[in-house]
Formats: sequence, C-alpha cells, structure tokens
Amino acid sequence: MKKVSQKTIPRALLYVRTLENLIRKEKRDYVSSKVLSQITGFTDVQIRKDISHFKKVGKPRVGYQTKKLKEALEALVLQNTVHVSLFGVGNLGMAIMKYPEFHSAKIKFVNAFDSDPKKIGKVINGVKIYSIKDATRIIPKSRAQIGVIATPEEKSQEIADIISSCGVKGIVNFSPTSVSVPEGVSVKNIDLSIEFLALFCDIQG
Repeated sequence: MKKVSQKTIPRALLYVRTLENLIRKEKRDYVSSKVLSQITGFTDVQIRKDISHFKKVGKPRVGYQTKKLKEALEALVLQNTVHVSLFGVGNLGMAIMKYPEFHSAKIKFVNAFDSDPKKIGKVINGVKIYSIKDATRIIPKSRAQIGVIATPEEKSQEIADIISSCGVKGIVNFSPTSVSVPEGVSVKNIDLSIEFLALFCDIQG
C-alpha cells in the first residue's frame, strides 16, 4: 500500500463518510467511481487515482466493494482515535460539543475549557468543563492531539499560546482572526463568514 499524501487525506475522509451512508442507508455492496463522483463532486479520474493507493477492492464493470473500500480507507487515514480539547463553551462551542460525529470511534472530545465560573464543573455529552487556568495541567494528562479555539476573537491568541505550550501539535481555529504558533504546530482556520461569502462569489459567476 502506498503512502497517502496530505492532499489526499481530506478526500479520503469524505469517501469514508460517503461509503458509510451507502452501506447503512442504501445497503450497497458495490459502488462505481461514477456514483462516488456524483455524490462527492470529485472527478472519476481523481477518485480512481486516489483509490489506486489501496489494495484491489473492485471488479471491472461492477465497481468497488463498499465495505472493503471503506475498511481500506480507514486503515490508512483513521488508524487511531483523535483526542480533542475544546476552548470556549459559548454558543459555537456548545454546538461543537453536541455534534454526534465528535463523540465517535474516530473523534473524541476529552475535555473543554472556559472562563465562566457558571460553566466550570458542568458535563456536556460526557465532557467535563474546566477552568482555562487548569489547561496546562489537564491537557498533557488527557493526551489531546488537537485543540479547538471557539473563543471570542480577542482571546484567540492567548488560547493558541496555551494549546501550544501543552505540546498539542494541531489547532482548529474558529475565531475570525489568525493566530501565531511555534514551528511544528499546524493551524486550520475555519472562518464561517468567509466560507459563506466565498460560496456566494462562486455562485454569482
């Protein structure tokens, strides 16, 4: 099996989700690259190229075996459960904590942090909320690999500094501003307003 590139991983994860739906809802044993193309929006060529990383899971003129393809993709890109720490339990943070996919065998929130005394000590979907002041003590013990920033903009850099100081190498930043991190720490910025406006520009043509 070839080593998958970083560019392939997001597509592979989308393939996994698509295959899960085809198996669970439609009870499909096989699926063609054409069908995957129609669902995911990627081209037939791109899908076949991506799947060529894996052992043979298809039959000519029949398609790929859905369960075997899903298992092969998961074995390569989802080898371990991802442990996540959340910072900021406001409206956005609460919505993130309640999202079912973030309490699965693939993604597990291990703790959450906030500065509001009324929230500290509460448990949401099995995840306990701690004071931000305790983060440097708790995060290393929980072995979190990713920190999520869902705090107000003015607090985002402070939180990024705390996450980095705990040895966490990945940050998902929902705050509408960029943060600076040390070398070796990766940041994924998700600004929902930019995503909406970018999509609007696309459909305007």
